[in-house]
Order: sequence, then C-alpha cells, then structure tokens
Amino acid sequence: MNHSELRSHRSTIDAVTLAWYEHGGELGSPIVCLHGLGASSLDFAWLATWPAFRHMRLLLIDAAGHGASDRPDDWPYSIEAHAELIVGLLREIAGTPVALVGHSMVCSMAIALAHRHPGLVDRLVLAEPNLDPGTGTLSGHVARQREERFVTRGYAALVYQTERTAARGDLVAAGFLQSLRLASPMVIHRSAVSLRAERLPTFHEQLETMTLPRTLLRGKRTPPLAPPLSTTAIQQVVIPGAGHQMMIDNPDAFATSIRTAIDE
Repeated sequence: MNHSELRSHRSTIDAVTLAWYEHGGELGSPIVCLHGLGASSLDFAWLATWPAFRHMRLLLIDAAGHGASDRPDDWPYSIEAHAELIVGLLREIAGTPVALVGHSMVCSMAIALAHRHPGLVDRLVLAEPNLDPGTGTLSGHVARQREERFVTRGYAALVYQTERTAARGDLVAAGFLQSLRLASPMVIHRSAVSLRAERLPTFHEQLETMTLPRTLLRGKRTPPLAPPLSTTAIQQVVIPGAGHQMMIDNPDAFATSIRTAIDE
C-alpha cells in the first residue's frame, strides 16, 4: 500500500523539512509511527486501512534523510539529533502526549525522545530495538564501511543486492527496496554509526529506567534480546511466524499487538 489513504504534510523544524502523513481519527492519544534505518513511513501506511486503527489518529513520520524528508549535508544525523527534530514536530502537530511506535533503529530515537522529554510520550511500543552499542545487522554492515566508500559504492551494492533478493520473490526485500531507493546514502551511514556508538546511559538503560508503559515486540524467528532486560515491568510480545520485518511477515498479529499495547 502507498500513502493514498493518508493526508500528506510537510513541516520545517530547525531548518529541516520533514514529511509526515496523517490518518484522522477521534479515539485515544495520537499514535506516532517511526520507521527503521533506510526505511520510510511506507512501513506503516497500511495501518490506515486496518480495522483496528480505523478510528485512531495516526501520524507517520519520515525521518530526516529518509522518504520524502529533507537531507541537508551539514546536519549531524545522530540518533539524538533525529529525536530532537521529531520532538519539535510533535510539539507542533500532536496536541497531546502520544503513543510512540518504533521499528528497529528508530526505536532508539523513540527511547531517546521519551527519556529526554517524558511529557511528550504516554507509552512506547518498540519492535526489535537496537538497545546496546554495536548491535544491529544492517547498521553493522553500513557502519563498517567508511562514509565515502558507502556513499560512492556501498549504497549501490546494497540496493543491487536488495533488488536481486526482491526479484526472487522475497516480500521483505521488495518492501524495503521501495524505501531504500528514497533514502540518502550519507544519512544512512551517519545514522548507522551513531546507532552503534557507545553512550551513557545506553538505550538499554534508558528504557529500563523509564516509568511509562513499555512493550517490546519480537518476531518468533528472531533470536531473543541479548543481553536480556533486567526488569519485568516491560511487556514482551512474540509475533508468530515473523522475523525482523514483522509488519510484512505477519501484519495482522503486528497490528493487533500494537493496538493491544496501546489499549492496555
């Protein structure tokens, strides 16, 4: 599905213009969906037609350098800088504290946002977050290359390999390919390097010390979180028949798990 079911907007925050999409509903807090590295709001656009979200207000955001958002060369693209940009946008468009749904890399942005600005978020739903330094398969592949090499050669190789996999009928690769072609190679690299960097407290520690409702989603085919969480206060849900791209592998269970986490 494309964005045809959603209203399209562009907002400029700190001189960076972000593309975002809205499905208007009258129930509950706004649900803000944030995509992973090299992806876009296309990952969540289908939720606008899903019965469980028909009457919910959905806000889908393209991170800087992804989708239809701006990609200035002189912007840092750290996880924290991404998060602060989204903070500025939410203060303009949300109106009330939001339910924040993230996938993969952008879970770290969501954690940084909620940790720094707890009044903006009333709950977190995180699908396969990268919580500790040096973790993440795609980010590791990207970050191990120098920025110049990835921009001039590595990105094209990644697109080519994804095209080959999609041509063999892989639905996950086909879905990722749409967004990957839109993303800035420079932004992908800088975001990946920042995601894997050492920081104190770690995203793992930030998540565990929050007090707001938190739910982690993991695909059944994905190895358990390592190191595991040290608290039982965070709900953990396994999506059957799914890997990392659970919104493609099992969209019904993924959508139902998000709605259940928000309703609870």
